[in-house]
Amino acid sequence: MSAVRWNVVLWLCLYCGGTFAQTASQEVELFNSVKQASLKWTSYPNSKAWSEKLLKMGSETQVPVYQACAVNNKPSSRSLLTNWIARKDALHLLLDLQFAQEEESSSNQLSPLQVHLLESDSPLSKFSESQNPLNLKTSQTFSTTTEVHQIKEYLKNSLELVLNTEPLSHDGFHLGFTYSGRCIFLSSVRLYYRRCPPLVSHLVGFEGASAGAGSLTGSCVEGTVGVEGKLEPPQRECQVNGKWGPLQGGCTCAPGHQEKGDSCEACRVGYYKAANESGGCRSCPPNRKTDREGAEGCDCRQGYFSLPGDPYVMGCTRPPSAPVNVTVQRLNDSILTLLWDPPIDLGGRQEVMYDVECSEREGGTDGQWAVCGEAVIFLPASAGLTVTAVNLTWVSPWSDYRLSVRARNDVSFHQGAAAASSTAPIIIHRWKSLVINTPGPIPLDPHHSHVEGPSPWVIIGTVLGVLLLSIMVPAAVYSLRRKYTKLSQDQEVELLPSHTGVTYGRNEGSHAAPQEVNMVVVPGVVQLLESVGDKLLTSLRDVLVDRNQLTLGKELGAGEFGSVYEGIFTPEQGMDIKVAVKTMRVGLHRQEDLESFLKEAEIMQHFDHINVVKLLGVTLEQDSPLPVPLVILPFMKHGDLRRFLIATRYGDIPMFVPHQSLLRFMVDIAAGMEYLSSHGFLHRDLAARNCMLGDDLHVCVADFGLSKKTYSNNYYRQTVIIRMPVKWMAIESLSESIFTSKSDVWSFAVTMWEIVSRGRTPYPGVHNHELLELLNAGHRLKLPECDDKLYEVMLSCWHREPGHRPGFRELGETLKALLFELPPLEASQEAHYINQGLEAATHIPWVADGYDNPGFEEGAVGNVYLPTPVGAGANAKPPKKDEEGYLLCMKTSTVSTV
Repeated sequence: MSAVRWNVVLWLCLYCGGTFAQTASQEVELFNSVKQASLKWTSYPNSKAWSEKLLKMGSETQVPVYQACAVNNKPSSRSLLTNWIARKDALHLLLDLQFAQEEESSSNQLSPLQVHLLESDSPLSKFSESQNPLNLKTSQTFSTTTEVHQIKEYLKNSLELVLNTEPLSHDGFHLGFTYSGRCIFLSSVRLYYRRCPPLVSHLVGFEGASAGAGSLTGSCVEGTVGVEGKLEPPQRECQVNGKWGPLQGGCTCAPGHQEKGDSCEACRVGYYKAANESGGCRSCPPNRKTDREGAEGCDCRQGYFSLPGDPYVMGCTRPPSAPVNVTVQRLNDSILTLLWDPPIDLGGRQEVMYDVECSEREGGTDGQWAVCGEAVIFLPASAGLTVTAVNLTWVSPWSDYRLSVRARNDVSFHQGAAAASSTAPIIIHRWKSLVINTPGPIPLDPHHSHVEGPSPWVIIGTVLGVLLLSIMVPAAVYSLRRKYTKLSQDQEVELLPSHTGVTYGRNEGSHAAPQEVNMVVVPGVVQLLESVGDKLLTSLRDVLVDRNQLTLGKELGAGEFGSVYEGIFTPEQGMDIKVAVKTMRVGLHRQEDLESFLKEAEIMQHFDHINVVKLLGVTLEQDSPLPVPLVILPFMKHGDLRRFLIATRYGDIPMFVPHQSLLRFMVDIAAGMEYLSSHGFLHRDLAARNCMLGDDLHVCVADFGLSKKTYSNNYYRQTVIIRMPVKWMAIESLSESIFTSKSDVWSFAVTMWEIVSRGRTPYPGVHNHELLELLNAGHRLKLPECDDKLYEVMLSCWHREPGHRPGFRELGETLKALLFELPPLEASQEAHYINQGLEAATHIPWVADGYDNPGFEEGAVGNVYLPTPVGAGANAKPPKKDEEGYLLCMKTSTVSTV
């Protein structure tokens, strides 16, 4: 019994050693006596020592069984030799054996059944015992009175036995059985071996091998390379239990590829994998990109740069934006203090330095600018400043100065880095004029050691100029007042132009010639228009129209800042144009309000882009006591983009807008916003409801009710209390009331989310007062029904740092690339497809309430034209609820509900 235990324990140990194998072993059967009709094995010492019988051993089928019993109960050694069996590629043989033994009355010691493994390259002619046979005994014996048909009850389940510990070395083998006990039955002999199966794991492939084959060499799958510092090529051990051991050495995906299953795939565009990195593909660091799949690294985006010492994960950086809030303080006649605030965008770097340049112009506004002479001294310095102020000494009060502050960092001198966008200029006009005919000495220019007195001709010219001005100014004032007393429709008004711009105590000279402005002033606006500069009104003469040239029709929709009406605009006699008229919900309270509105109209009149709604005209509606501005825009019968998307989602328009069309909508909006931002214009209310769908399926950016011109500061800080579109606002706009082009980028991503979600309201279930806290915690809008690439574009626009967000030009290029990846859509089919639905949309009534549920339109029915907009003006009622995600924003950087 000890021999049986030793072999079983040996096998269990071998099995436990393979618990880390990758896959289950394969089993290959070499011989099974149960499957044979007859065995015809050789019996020793004579043919009667072992007899072959056919018995039913627990089944209906008879199987060959060998019996060996002592003659006259005299024990003697009896042997049985099997036929020769080819081993194939087996190295270690396993045996399943079923046998039963008769009890021995003479002693309690049971004779063992010896199993011999006899290797040979060809069949043996006689039996010979091996040196180390297996000695087997059963645990339960049958008695002498047991019938043959009862023997099957004593045949126990077979044991899995290892026949050899050393690998086989011959082509085949015999099994031999020797028994010297009273009686024994052999009912089942099964020989088999195990194999390690073919395996592909960790990018390494191994062919199948016989168990116990030892260490084998594998091969890297296609698209991989070997791992440096490990065994080459990779190896695994095929263990005796038929399972693979741990991998030695290994393979890794080639640079630019990542492991996926048992193969390598190329990193997609926007991702990379370096040659010395493990793991999967990584997203490009900030401001880096790839133009192809399978990239080993990411290149800097246009306008961004990296330095050799920069960590790769830092990404690429760029020069900072221009300093902001550049101001000048005059300490005395010869000392100026130039002050500024740091740039809004540091370009992704921490360091920032400033250089100050000075140019001087003498002799009036027609003189040429020249670099300030050595007499002007900068304290503490003019270059490499880390402070935000510098003193200029020995300046002349009789000269104009142009100062510029340039912000720079370590990449500002990189080839191709733009310097103009990092420079903020300011002009200081002379603050003293030459005084004549007054007691005392004439002020001297500190730039010159000696100044000669004015010539007689200069004195005579100056006197004549003063006399001429004394005559012209009263006449001009009289003319200005006289024009406001005549309100005839055909009256021509003469306005005196004035100089505008940033000035510091400048005493200006003569005025330009009067200009004619084609505008009829309505009653009640005289006081507001009296101080409006002639230059501003002159530049608006093509856009300011007579109120009588505009007829208002039905209300098309109402938003937070006003209503939109259908209208008829008659620029000339006999020419009627169907237009949309945007009215402000409140009137103009102060002179500053009027000038601000007119200046924005002056900017908007020059907009000329296919994706920006063009301003046709501006007029004022007198709504006592305050005037209400009316903005005249082209009429777009298909309405706003959000209404159209909601209609397609609810089935009110029986169509489905393909993903290609949705991307084209985004490309159009990005192009329009790129145009606006390139002109220094902030929208501040970009949303799908403020994008109009034109007849030619182009989307136009519209509704500039919150827009502001930023000029050279590149940002706008909200200082008054108004209702703002909270769910579309950037995190810095909500927390600090700061608006930049990059905050419009944030709103653009929310608009993209609206488009792919087909008009749904962002942040559903989130109250406005909760939004800022969620954004600060890192939460963003969830993935809509779009691909991961488009959502990654949205996430890049929602970066916490404005400087890390892409610009509109870059966004347009990215969206075009995504559109190019999709199957092309026939333009003619798409146009017919969408226009068919748009025609149906024009007959659907809507309430412009900002919700997803369609309803019936309130207000005017049919094409009824009204002389005055309903609900406009100071008496207009505010909306009852926060319908569009708007919230009251305070200049104290707090957010609260209305």
